[in-house]
Amino acid sequence: MADALTKSQSELDKLLIETTDQQRTFDANYGDALYTLRRKIVHQATIVTAAGLVLGGLVGAIVGMGRR
Repeated sequence: MADALTKSQSELDKLLIETTDQQRTFDANYGDALYTLRRKIVHQATIVTAAGLVLGGLVGAIVGMGRR
């Protein structure tokens, strides 16, 4: 079938194949980027929240002991 194509049709066919390959490469490299970014943000927020609670508890305990 490719032999029966005109020059412009052949160029368009090559362009479509190249574009499809580039899209597949992009999807393979970055297809799960949003999921990964969201997971990292949630993970960091969890760590920061836990550290804040621990630090707040320690400061509260120190202040509470000082007021006795």
